[in-house]
Amino acid sequence: MAAVNLVSNLESVANRFHQAGAQTQLVALHYSAQKIHKTSKMATPSAFFSQKMHEVLKQIRQLSKDDRQEVLAEILHGAHTRLAEAYDNLDTNMRMAFWYRLVNDYPGYRLLPTGRSYPASLELEALLSDLEVLDSNELIAFLRAAVEA
Repeated sequence: MAAVNLVSNLESVANRFHQAGAQTQLVALHYSAQKIHKTSKMATPSAFFSQKMHEVLKQIRQLSKDDRQEVLAEILHGAHTRLAEAYDNLDTNMRMAFWYRLVNDYPGYRLLPTGRSYPASLELEALLSDLEVLDSNELIAFLRAAVEA
């Protein structure tokens, strides 16, 4: 019975993610990737070494902070841009590696709200509360569901 509840809870969190606005989705992906990094010392998946994933990541990193936010939102919403289409060509494992690397290999990059500098919405607070109680395996399952094609 616990397995059924786990699947149902993950589906609920994933559905809430997909219904959220772009900024909330970006923060949730950032939060998940960062929490996975802090709580899990998993073996490095081969997707981390994907040349295709690194090319997209490299292009994102070259953008200004404001442009980066806009491009990441476009990626999440399937815009018809060069970078969004390059991201669309990544498989699910490469997409997971992309978010993980974007958040954890780039120390100055933050999407999480900090203090009063970012007005957190009720939507964002609810989603982050849901993510807070997930363990590493559940977060990985959430991240997979969030980025699946």
